[in-house]
Amino acid sequence: MSKISKEAFEYLNKLRQNPQIAIQKLQEHLKLFKGNVVYKPGEIPLQTNEGPKVVNECISFLQNQKPVGPLTWSKGLECAARDHVKDTGPRGVTGHTGTDGSSMSDRIERYGEWDVTIGENISYGQTTGEDVIIQLIIDDGVSSRGHRKNCFKAEFGAVGIFDGDHKQFKTQCVFDFAGSFQDQAGSDSNGNSQQGGASQNEGGQSAPMQSREQAPPAKAQSKDPDDKIAKDAFGYLNQVRQNPTLPIPKLQELMKLFKGSVLYKPGEIPLQTNEGTKVIQELIAFLQKQQPLQPLTYDQGLEQACIDHVNDTGPKGVCGHTGTDGSSLSDRIERYGEWNGKIGENISYGQKSGEDVIIQLLIDDGVGTRGHRKNCLSPDFLLVGIAAGDHKQYQTQCVFDFAGEFTPKGAQGQKPKAQQSQPQNMKDQMKNMMLGGKGGNVGPLLPQDEEEEKLPPGCVSVSTSTAISIKNGQKITKITKTYKFKDGSSKTSVQTLTEDIKKILQNVQKLTKIGYKPAQFKPSLCQSQLLRSHLKDDPKGSNSIICSLFQVVEAHIYITLWVYQNNTK
Repeated sequence: MSKISKEAFEYLNKLRQNPQIAIQKLQEHLKLFKGNVVYKPGEIPLQTNEGPKVVNECISFLQNQKPVGPLTWSKGLECAARDHVKDTGPRGVTGHTGTDGSSMSDRIERYGEWDVTIGENISYGQTTGEDVIIQLIIDDGVSSRGHRKNCFKAEFGAVGIFDGDHKQFKTQCVFDFAGSFQDQAGSDSNGNSQQGGASQNEGGQSAPMQSREQAPPAKAQSKDPDDKIAKDAFGYLNQVRQNPTLPIPKLQELMKLFKGSVLYKPGEIPLQTNEGTKVIQELIAFLQKQQPLQPLTYDQGLEQACIDHVNDTGPKGVCGHTGTDGSSLSDRIERYGEWNGKIGENISYGQKSGEDVIIQLLIDDGVGTRGHRKNCLSPDFLLVGIAAGDHKQYQTQCVFDFAGEFTPKGAQGQKPKAQQSQPQNMKDQMKNMMLGGKGGNVGPLLPQDEEEEKLPPGCVSVSTSTAISIKNGQKITKITKTYKFKDGSSKTSVQTLTEDIKKILQNVQKLTKIGYKPAQFKPSLCQSQLLRSHLKDDPKGSNSIICSLFQVVEAHIYITLWVYQNNTK
């Protein structure tokens, strides 16, 4: 860890635990303003967008901000941040998209499995870790205050930071955040990784499994689970959701079985816990304040996804949310239907009754984010499926798959996903490649040189923030980039991209390198100015890109045919 990264990590954690410590520094910063221009000793005067107003607003925010838990350092997240610094710094590129088209999630997933949520902050031009953090929490010119929100987001439990040189702004510092992060086995500081090893159980939103031979059920039935542990767990979970104080007497009895941090249950092997009785006392306080929620409805489509994971991992003694074939929670759920809103997964190991399963998940010993507890009592979840079974290492396991909405395959109005056929000729192969299929490979057509991002004239600084959410099985990335100019003005560019549109735009960017010009687009398919704003990220152009998915796909096919025609003459 470099000096700047170390300072930034330490100061950020101090600030999260005591938000008021930055106020004195901000008050000193206010004295450096003349109008909207900051005059730092020994530095070029900086024309800001909001002047002292945003600093005063930040002070007010910090006075009211409650402390949040410190972040833990993640080597895997550091590797993801390092990749972006080494990729973009020498070229002077700004923003969250790598020169190879990689997104923040692409880089993070090279080094392990994230859970709950992820985010990224990038600071440019600062020379100390403390100044990096101050720049991010002031967040001048960014109306959403996305950088500040990331710094104080309670859902984040882990971070990796890396800083380095930047061709345009001298320095940059990248922060990759996650709710929790399980490093991939074999990841090292040089970014090399080897597969192997099983992750330990974590709460939250990610998991995998083997594919099934038989077809999924045409209709999902809403009935209670058949297995006794699963049935008891479902019933008790709904009782707790409707009456959160219900488990308190049981928790108070459980505390009497502790000696130090060791739990002595009658007839069982003593269990060394991470947090001892402290976490149980914290849970009791949490349940006393928790508002009642509506009960979950049982869904057999979600149950089938759980059964898949139990049958896959149990006999092998594998733990965690990733199946032995690398499948994820969403992969398993989508075999049986279409989800919307939010999905999540909890896994309990070693418990012999449904009630004990829920108590274990609510206590959430050793899980800093309390991801299992949050899933149990999330108002965003309305449906659940549960499956219990044997586990080679821990004797038993119980898997819960949650969803906000779920439509089973075969239900009215839903079309099953069609299998993609293999391309029969070059034209089909090119189209398949452009639409993200398994077909063609355009590697040989593309030059190896990467094009540097051209910043607009008069730009003196850039700030960027990214937020990722998941809807209907697709990652949705929102990128906010704010450019500041010498005349004091600023422009904010906001892009909201689904994975499909991101693939299209990445391919369009590649095509520009082999001679394609955005202006060649047919106006009836997609306005060339809108596309140019995407390709060049021109802040002086359109501030919002409005182009229907239908138009984008039509335009995409048109480009495909252009490539085909120009490479088969």
